[in-house]
Amino acid sequence: MPPAKVLASAPPPFHSIVFLAFFGGVSLLLLPSTQSLDRVASVGTFTSAVFGADDAGSTPPKSQLYAIAGTRLIFAAIVLGVTARRVLGPGKFSSPSYRPGSKLRSMKLPLVGWKSLTPFTLWSWVLLGVHFALSGTIPLLVVMGRDVQPWHLRLALVTFEVSAPCAFLVSTIVRYVLWPHTYRAKGSEGTAVFRDFDGIVTHNANVVFVIAEVALVGGVPVETGHVAFAPLWGVLYILFAWWMAPRWDPSHPKRYGAQYMYFFFDTTLPGYAPTISMAALLLVLLVFHALFSMVDEALVHASGGFVTHFVGALVAASLVCRFKD
Repeated sequence: MPPAKVLASAPPPFHSIVFLAFFGGVSLLLLPSTQSLDRVASVGTFTSAVFGADDAGSTPPKSQLYAIAGTRLIFAAIVLGVTARRVLGPGKFSSPSYRPGSKLRSMKLPLVGWKSLTPFTLWSWVLLGVHFALSGTIPLLVVMGRDVQPWHLRLALVTFEVSAPCAFLVSTIVRYVLWPHTYRAKGSEGTAVFRDFDGIVTHNANVVFVIAEVALVGGVPVETGHVAFAPLWGVLYILFAWWMAPRWDPSHPKRYGAQYMYFFFDTTLPGYAPTISMAALLLVLLVFHALFSMVDEALVHASGGFVTHFVGALVAASLVCRFKD
């Protein structure tokens, strides 16, 4: 049964705050040094091709550079175009499905304007577009004989090391957790948010673009030693979720009350459930970074030609993509 009254706020319990501060502090201590980043974030990393014929250390042919740049910039245009369509469009509504024991009342949250970017999916989706915009311009700068600044190379690497594992995390959670949970609670009407154009693209194209980059385009790496970046991205989103919870309609707090986009962020659950859910999410981010690092290495160095890589990419995508109930 839903609670009798709407809670105007739902601040996180003290143990959740302590855990997040500790986890975030440890992640900051584990951040790689600039020297570690620069060993990977080189011009060669972003101008080499998975099936390139150029010799190691040589300047890639212009045709290869244009092909890499064009592919990445097309991905970036799609990502940023879909984002603009979402922000400028009429918007949609999303209703969280809270678990038993929650003190929150599920409302239809207006995902309109900038609020359409509140889901973690969109955070990671936009970051992926930023990566492809950055990595796509690097080969063009090389063609034009321009120097590529270190910050450009580092940012291109870090945005991929965060957005690539997050793409797999988002699509996996949608396919195996959120979609079935929502379908059981509300049927096909509830899963419409996953089956519309934005849902299908942001929950599937993200993985397709990442796999294409790793297996077919340039093979940008995700270093195991850079594991702190993805959890810090998760920490930032949790802080944002806590801040956003009472602000869906700040002028009329009793209209929506405190709301969380995802049921596992619910801070009103009894006991240590909020902290356990948060810790599980951050642990999953760590695991996905490690798993993707291994998948990245396997796809880049897989024996065989284009067909082998293409089949491997299809198999990897099929494990996490979903298009219908």
